[in-house]
Amino acid sequence: MNKHDASYRLLFHNPHLVRGLFQGIVRGPWLSTLDWEGLQALPTDYISDKLRQRQGDCVWRIPRRDGQALFLLLMLEHQSNNDHAMALRMLTYRGLLYETLLRREPGLSPTALPAVLPLVLYSGVPRWSAALDVGDLIEPAPPGLQAYQPTLRYLLLDEGQLVEQGGLPGDNLAALLFRLEHNRGLEDVQNLIQTVYNCTEGPQYRELRRAFVSWTRHVLLPRALPQVQVPPVDDLLEITDMLADQSRSWTHQWKMEGIQEGEVAVLLRLLTRKFGVLPEPIEKRVRGATTAQLETWSLNILDAETLEEVFLG
Repeated sequence: MNKHDASYRLLFHNPHLVRGLFQGIVRGPWLSTLDWEGLQALPTDYISDKLRQRQGDCVWRIPRRDGQALFLLLMLEHQSNNDHAMALRMLTYRGLLYETLLRREPGLSPTALPAVLPLVLYSGVPRWSAALDVGDLIEPAPPGLQAYQPTLRYLLLDEGQLVEQGGLPGDNLAALLFRLEHNRGLEDVQNLIQTVYNCTEGPQYRELRRAFVSWTRHVLLPRALPQVQVPPVDDLLEITDMLADQSRSWTHQWKMEGIQEGEVAVLLRLLTRKFGVLPEPIEKRVRGATTAQLETWSLNILDAETLEEVFLG
């Protein structure tokens, strides 16, 4: 598991951050039926009938006030591109979760399985365009067979889209993470980290502060400043002090990296709108392009009739 995966998973294995997803971000009348004090993380090792182990991201049990429970199946999608098979993955993980619950919960009846909320948290820059329901991945069935086709819809939280739309709660820990992922520059990061520190004062937040430090040190700063050797830091305030000390030398590079990332995102959106879902090699080519190449391709797209013509010249 790479450092991005590990640090992001560490954040969402913390109940304070998971609870933040449902405080002003996810909305619904069913939220009032949940007892958040009983939020409990569950193991995520699912064993299929073929004894092949699969690793999900996070599974949480949330008690309901009526004595039942809601299970949250949280998939962390932090790749740079969409996973167009996500709905299928969700269908598989949900089935494996039910199988595991039936083995581990002695009082659980196979005729009264608990409710599950499948939630995908996406942190990439291009907007999410993959199907939200597994039924949309299946070819139309002949008359009479439609009723036998699977359906499962997952709830999507596209962090970048939520940040663009605005209106995220200012002191919500999950919202602060989203805004850090899609920050507006070095000064914005300094202010956001200071807010995270203010919102996590107290011993109950010790592990979450460590998770934020790990993610900032191993993911956020290296991604924004790939040419800079980030010194080891162990505290959020140390990070803000370090950013303040290095603001002059790091601001220009941070801005240039942000501009190029934005140009990549815009070009990918234009290509997807004109030519549909992009092949993975094309996405990789765009992400590895120079600023000059991005400018040329962005102009080519105006007259190109095929995807190949965009990359001529």
